[in-house]
Amino acid sequence: MSPWDILALEPTGDQLAIRRAYARRLKVTNPEDDPDGFQALRQAYEQALLHARRQAPDDSVTAVAETAEAPPHAVDGTTEVPTEPAPAEAPPPESTVDEAVVRHVALCNQLGDLLSAKSPADPAALKDALAAVLASPALAHIDVQNRTEDWLARLLLSTAPRSDALVPVASAHFRWDAAKAGVQTPLLAAVQKRGRDLAFLAKLRGRDHAYAAAYRLLQAPPRRYSPRLRLSLPDLTKDVRGLMTLIRNDYPSLRANFDTDVLAAWEAYLAAEPVSAGLAWLLLATPLFLAAYVYLQASLSPEDLAAWPAGFLLIPPLLAAAGLAYRLGVRMPARWLRQRWARDAGPAVRLGWAPLSLALIPLALALPPSAGIPVTAAAATLALWWAGLFQMVYANDTSRQAVRILLANSIPLVFWLFWIGPLLPAARVPAFAVAVAGALLATSIGAGLLTRWWYAEVEQPRRRRILGGLALAAMLTAGLLFAADATPGLLPWAVAAVTLVQILERVPSLALSGEAAKRRYYAIWGTGVALRVAHTMAGAVDTHDVLLIGGLVLMASVLGMIAYQLKRPQAA
Repeated sequence: MSPWDILALEPTGDQLAIRRAYARRLKVTNPEDDPDGFQALRQAYEQALLHARRQAPDDSVTAVAETAEAPPHAVDGTTEVPTEPAPAEAPPPESTVDEAVVRHVALCNQLGDLLSAKSPADPAALKDALAAVLASPALAHIDVQNRTEDWLARLLLSTAPRSDALVPVASAHFRWDAAKAGVQTPLLAAVQKRGRDLAFLAKLRGRDHAYAAAYRLLQAPPRRYSPRLRLSLPDLTKDVRGLMTLIRNDYPSLRANFDTDVLAAWEAYLAAEPVSAGLAWLLLATPLFLAAYVYLQASLSPEDLAAWPAGFLLIPPLLAAAGLAYRLGVRMPARWLRQRWARDAGPAVRLGWAPLSLALIPLALALPPSAGIPVTAAAATLALWWAGLFQMVYANDTSRQAVRILLANSIPLVFWLFWIGPLLPAARVPAFAVAVAGALLATSIGAGLLTRWWYAEVEQPRRRRILGGLALAAMLTAGLLFAADATPGLLPWAVAAVTLVQILERVPSLALSGEAAKRRYYAIWGTGVALRVAHTMAGAVDTHDVLLIGGLVLMASVLGMIAYQLKRPQAA
């Protein structure tokens, strides 16, 4: 397809007509939704401009100065700023064209030509051209300044990544990221988002970021049989996958800063699910361990074998077999599902594993002991696989931190459950333990999905209502604890209720400030230590007291967290 077909324009030497055709096409080609289409449109635009420049000199300054018409997005006399970036069209002057405005238009055209030239311009020349535009006396006219600001924002977005060095300069000059935050337009918000993306890119180029090595690898196609890529620990392939997922989900504009062919090569390499570095080392070492095991079995007497822990030599082969089973039974089906529908899944499918994992806890108590373990184990395995699948698809760089925090938040609950475990019916303890472990692990593995849903997809009024419901559940659970102290038959259900409330509050508790989180944990652990000392030293506290006091302390911590957030709307 020729550049003129893509632009929906007859071949012409009129640069202004080419820019306007590009603006029209850009309104239906969002660079975030269709990066390939945007790249093709951008290339067609640059080829058409090159064709026009070869035919005649650039007369855009004269054309714009003589036609003080509205910008391309003016409809019915009102200005509507689209979310898509538009091309570089110089801002028209006021109706009375003076020398300063004509000079300003010429400076704008010069900057636009430098950014849209076939070969990249020198960064110093770009900065000098932008500085000349920003120092233009014509910007004293408010109308010229507003039109220039709108034009420059579109120019910076449509010419990325060539314009990357100019984004912070323009943002600082017009204060796009500060003074105008309260009246932000979609166009300026897009420039602000581009600035944040470039700030993240600057961190990647350093040596301290977790994905710095992965960024350097993305500068060239993968070497399929590279020992460094295959065997390096920590696993570089995993880091590259994480960085590409992060860019795709959270920083989509940064795709323009990478070579398209290199990204395609890496996507093809990762789609083939290469063996991880850890599994590769296990597979390489397995023959050696098996040979050593066979040698010991054949050369040593039974008495000598008893003194040699030869069975430990089978651990690496067993781990290698488990890794292959995981690869064939989990990762390959996950890849198949991810390619077909996981990227377009709604909240019910992305997060359906969470209610399933929570339902395991009452299910373990309701089922007969003979069926409890297999059913809960199967359901827990499904929940873990489900959570892991979608976490791989929608992962971001905050996922690891969220996993660590959620696991840390589980420690007081696990400690309490171990302490009061002897009070539960012995026949139900195994299934209940499997259910609790499955729920805690699933919600920790899917921590990135849960945090993104809670803080990005759930609106603040709804979050406050959910927190109110959670507070009511905590108070009812406290009442159930008192009832269970007198009615042993309610005790397993009271423990299950405490566990469910504690799991449900983990993601909202991430909004606590560092100081508030410390005070809460000091209170929980202080109570636990006091109970332990009293139980050990004085014998004044028995397990029933731990059940009641510890459960009430856990519920009090939930109520404190909710009260903290409801008093601070920005946290909830």
